[in-house]
Amino acid sequence: MTQKIVLLTSSTGPALERITQAFGPSASVTVVSDMKSLLASPVDADTSLISFGTGVIVPADLLASLSKPAYNLHAASPDFPGRDPHHFAIYRGAKTYGATLHLMTERVDDGAIVAVETFDVRPDATPDSLLADANQAALRLIERYGKRMLDREPLPPLPDMRWGPIKTRRSDLVRLGRVTPLTSFMEFERRRLACASTSHDNVTLELHGHVFRIDKAAPLDTGPNEFSEFTEAGFANILRQLKGAGYRFANYGARPTGPHVIWRHDVDVSMHRAVRLAEIERQEGVVATYFVNPRSSFYSIFEPAIEAMLRHIQSLGHEIGLHFDANAYGVKTWSEDALNAAVRREQALLETLLQSSIRALSWHNPDQSNLLDFVDHEIAGLFNAYSATLRRDYVYCSDSNGYWRFRPMSEVIAEGHERLHLLTHPDWWTPEGMSPSERIDRAVLGRARRLREDYDRRLALGGRRNVDGK
Repeated sequence: MTQKIVLLTSSTGPALERITQAFGPSASVTVVSDMKSLLASPVDADTSLISFGTGVIVPADLLASLSKPAYNLHAASPDFPGRDPHHFAIYRGAKTYGATLHLMTERVDDGAIVAVETFDVRPDATPDSLLADANQAALRLIERYGKRMLDREPLPPLPDMRWGPIKTRRSDLVRLGRVTPLTSFMEFERRRLACASTSHDNVTLELHGHVFRIDKAAPLDTGPNEFSEFTEAGFANILRQLKGAGYRFANYGARPTGPHVIWRHDVDVSMHRAVRLAEIERQEGVVATYFVNPRSSFYSIFEPAIEAMLRHIQSLGHEIGLHFDANAYGVKTWSEDALNAAVRREQALLETLLQSSIRALSWHNPDQSNLLDFVDHEIAGLFNAYSATLRRDYVYCSDSNGYWRFRPMSEVIAEGHERLHLLTHPDWWTPEGMSPSERIDRAVLGRARRLREDYDRRLALGGRRNVDGK
């Protein structure tokens, strides 16, 4: 007796031949690949409907008209129902994968599971290779159960075998491929690998109302450049040059004799960079004064994480000073009384937070008001990093704005001056060389990503949905 089959598939060539042979020599197979040809196919009480490898959803009324069970071969494990499962298996780090044979219902990947073929996911698997392996697993299922799929009685469901709770749609893959400047490096790598495809460019970036499709991923050129000196390694080299030249490291207010350096850092943008430099200094056995801005728009000393970093810097033997930001007050011309009052207010903020004394003061952007007119040794009881004494008796050098505005620090150190007053800004000293503008982007985006990750983490801890409406 001839078995009539409507085979809904996009398979061609050897794969299609394997499928048709699995039904036996008495099978009469009508191959269709789209909804139009499916609806045009003759179906009667003796027809079996089998689907494999298409995105066509069989209408409920067509299924209801069948007298024999209909089956679908899902090229994925039961844990991954829905569209594009191979992408999500890579994203979720699946260790095993496979193919699922199930009874077809009007709902996608919802019918009873009757057979599963699994395999171990290779460490170097990609979405494309995983799909290819899953298709092979599905073909093995067809070859094993092909003739039994033509019976009037359905194959028995596997006991305790259920579909996974997350059924994906094409819109979910679109969301998975959407990255933003706030996407962390690790999350970007997960998505880049999970969305990779030889036939589709799935990774997109939305910027200022425009969507850019990433058609390839190429690492940045991290070779030498004009800013290669401004790295963590370059920072350590400066410390070693100072030590090698016999300089002692002194705090503000000290009166050392012999060659010494007042080693200072103004933390303008990145407390994370400040911590890293403080750790390098600890390794090199030197101390510094870190001037912190309580009014910074780039970090907040009252954030628990930032406060913890300040305490860590102190624990490494360094001193915290006040980096006074006149712009926070909108004052262009300061009187002595007004300045002293403002400095004491900022000092109180830091001392209350850290429960330790603040002894030194530096100005933030002093040329934007008349702060450089105040040259006393102390301001409001704090040692003044811009005092007339320091300007007269010490040779000064700074990395302001991420480059040597006047002379490289290494040249100044090599000249052998007895007294040095050296300023660096932690923001400029990164693991790799990059332009000052890129360093600011790195710090700002790094902070924004951490804030975003904290938001996501808090939602997860509360068991709340993290809704992406796009």
